[in-house]
Amino acid sequence: MRILLLIVLLVFPFASVQATTLTSGDRVYLQLPGESDFDAPFTIDDQGQLLLPEVGLIAVAGLTVQQAEQKIRQRLQVIYRNLDEFELRIMEQLLRVKVLGYVEKPGMVSLKPDSNIQMALAAAGGARPGAQLDQFKLIRGDNSVVFDYKAYLDGKQAQPLPALKGGDTIFVPTSPLLGNIEVNFDAASLREGGDADEAQGLTIFGELRNPGTFSYKPDMTVVDAIMRADGVTRYADVTKIRVITDNIPYQFDLKAYLDSGDDSNLPPVKPGTTIFAPIEVEDINTTSRTVYVMGEVQAPGAYESSAGTGFIDVLANAGGPTRFADTTQIKLLSNTKPAIAINLVKYTQAPDQYSLPKMMPGDVIFIPEKIDFNEKSWLKVTNDRAIKIIGAVNNPGRFEWNDTMSFMDLLAHAGGPKQQTNLSNIRIVRENATADEARITTFNFEDFTKKNKPNSQLPQLQAGDTIIFDELPHDPSDNKASWLRQSAQDSIYIFGQVGAPGRYAFNNDQGFLDILSAADGPTGEADIQEVLITHRDGKTTKVSRFNLARYFQTGNEALLPKVVAGDVIFLPQVDAIADTQAVKVMGAVKAAGRFNWNDSMTFLDILALAGGPTKEANITNIRIIKENRQSQENVLYFDLDNFITEGGSFAGLPRLTAGDTIVIDELPHDPTDNKSSWIRQSADDSIYVFGQVGAPGRYAFNRELGFLDILSAADGPNGEADLRQIRISHRSGNTSKVTKLNLSLYFETGDETLLPRVVPGDVIYVPKEQGNWLDKPAERVVRLMGSVNKPGRYAFNNQMNILDLLAEAGGPKDTAYIERIMIVNTSCCGDQAQTFDLRGYVKNPGQYPLPLLRPGDTVYVPSEDDSTASQLRQTLRDALGIVTLVVLGAAL
Repeated sequence: MRILLLIVLLVFPFASVQATTLTSGDRVYLQLPGESDFDAPFTIDDQGQLLLPEVGLIAVAGLTVQQAEQKIRQRLQVIYRNLDEFELRIMEQLLRVKVLGYVEKPGMVSLKPDSNIQMALAAAGGARPGAQLDQFKLIRGDNSVVFDYKAYLDGKQAQPLPALKGGDTIFVPTSPLLGNIEVNFDAASLREGGDADEAQGLTIFGELRNPGTFSYKPDMTVVDAIMRADGVTRYADVTKIRVITDNIPYQFDLKAYLDSGDDSNLPPVKPGTTIFAPIEVEDINTTSRTVYVMGEVQAPGAYESSAGTGFIDVLANAGGPTRFADTTQIKLLSNTKPAIAINLVKYTQAPDQYSLPKMMPGDVIFIPEKIDFNEKSWLKVTNDRAIKIIGAVNNPGRFEWNDTMSFMDLLAHAGGPKQQTNLSNIRIVRENATADEARITTFNFEDFTKKNKPNSQLPQLQAGDTIIFDELPHDPSDNKASWLRQSAQDSIYIFGQVGAPGRYAFNNDQGFLDILSAADGPTGEADIQEVLITHRDGKTTKVSRFNLARYFQTGNEALLPKVVAGDVIFLPQVDAIADTQAVKVMGAVKAAGRFNWNDSMTFLDILALAGGPTKEANITNIRIIKENRQSQENVLYFDLDNFITEGGSFAGLPRLTAGDTIVIDELPHDPTDNKSSWIRQSADDSIYVFGQVGAPGRYAFNRELGFLDILSAADGPNGEADLRQIRISHRSGNTSKVTKLNLSLYFETGDETLLPRVVPGDVIYVPKEQGNWLDKPAERVVRLMGSVNKPGRYAFNNQMNILDLLAEAGGPKDTAYIERIMIVNTSCCGDQAQTFDLRGYVKNPGQYPLPLLRPGDTVYVPSEDDSTASQLRQTLRDALGIVTLVVLGAAL
């Protein structure tokens, strides 16, 4: 092995492979005679380290050969004694470069020292289809360089590619046109999809074989751009090609340019230019096999025909008739024979009996439009050919009449009846009635459709007739303005204790329960055991009695009376003495009333019969009035809310007996409303909130709520509230008790024990922060007077000092004498006064300590006029004035 290494070293001189510094990938030989572990050469790994026996990893990248040899010698001399012949030589020098991005084999590659970027890409398998060749990036340490590899491949690169060094990274990006999902495609499909973005490329679309966004090349013309898109299609209008460059539109005539070859007609082309090739407008085209379709078809025009092409083929090729086409009056026009009328409706009904004419080249099919007989010019149809429809139909008006039509045809042509149409009494007025005919006849269309009668029983119409469709009232119980629309012979009357008494439309298909449900059923006060029915057949009157309660108990349909139009139904009011087996439910329930009672029922059964409480019901204080008790305890209270939430036992439900009354109060719609609806709320369930809150007033309250619940219900304290002086008056005992709450302290500490317990009847008062000064005792405030911006009384605690007080008062005025602020302390042993130099404190806080300030003290900030210097200046000023007067007097 050593002989082989010596031969290699002799053939490849070390001087030719030695480099200034060692890099990752270099292969080195460590000469250490007598040690077999050093016979094979070593390779510097990607971290720039050598892995040597006995000593481990040694970092040598970036060192010269001599430096690396010295560093390794120092590490080896700890293990090996004789290192006289130790030597490091470079056998082979390689570049280790990372190739990342859109390449076939991203990763680390080893290259020869003189390799370039192209060799590095080849070692990584080359760039993949879709790589953006003009945006390659070379990263070396913290620096990066972007270069155009495409220009290098095209031979247009003025500068050579960047040189490589060991540890470099080459990044190959993808084209932004690839999208977010990778698919396999070849170079042709990539080329067809475009190779540039909109800002730097040319956008070419329209009648082109391959529209897209393509890269711009210098000296490129609009013809080059069109050829880049594989040219125009046969439908393109080459005389009106649009070009937009720098937001300036140009029109380019490609045909004129090809005819003249004049380059001056070429519009400018730059990166970002948009080119559009419009479609050519079709010219008139006639051949020896052309047939024409005109009129109301989906696609009129000229169509090529063949020997076997028929009328239906041509019509189908034109998309068929539209919904406005009159298919009974189609015309076939020919140059060689007279016009032929075609009735396509008859052909569809009997194709074996009605034949269609043969088509010849040059024939014209014309499909006319249907005549609209409902337009204003009604004189197009004379009165002897028209029927009038008025009233509750979707499209009333005059319609052309033919004896082959029927009543159903005419009604369908008028759009059918409306939802509120009275179909049981359609009136037909005959204008030219004979002496033997009735001028007005009626027709029950609803009876005709339900009983499957033959069409022969439809009314026989003739031209000139008028059909009137009456409209039912929008509200069946409306007897104020629209009841006249309903005929008396089609009406039934219901009075008494029903939800909506009045006059209702009625026919023979309906029964007693139908009319009772239409009137919203009996009310809670109706005596359903004594329903009175007056039968009026127009000649005599008969009254029958009906026990509706018995029907509800047995379900026997034979008990129901037969009622017809014209009858009168009366439900009297129940007699309280006669109906003793009932419980009354009043108040905020879905269906208040009287309900039959038996001993097997419970409180919840009666509540369910009443439809349950409404969402506005106060279910915390339900009252049960015991009719059979004569004492003052004839009213019981029941908390249904507590029963539901706490899961109460059914044994705790109140026991009811016949004659009892259940009253469920309704909460006010606005809890703060104390003008008209406050009496709905019991005082025993109310709590009172006054003062500086968002919505003071009287609120419903129960034992499960707390102080924060009622405060939030009142929209919380407003900005002027004094949170430290909240008062609660407890009125639940024999005497009133007032507690105080510092809500601000609760917000600071979150201590729930600070919150008082409140119950219904209590009064909460939130005072105003700057209200009457008598609300704040003197022992809890500090009085601030003198030359400050806002003198007054301020709340004060032991955590504050004089600086906090002055800051809250807006600070001293400009004229304040802050060198001598006076503080009067009030204590048990007498009042004491002290002074404080605020200016000195600001300059030297350590020399001027802050004075002790307690609630009840008084602080006075004097003005500069009160200072000794100011008084001295005033004295001198006065003396000088006197001397001046004396001198002037002597001079005079």
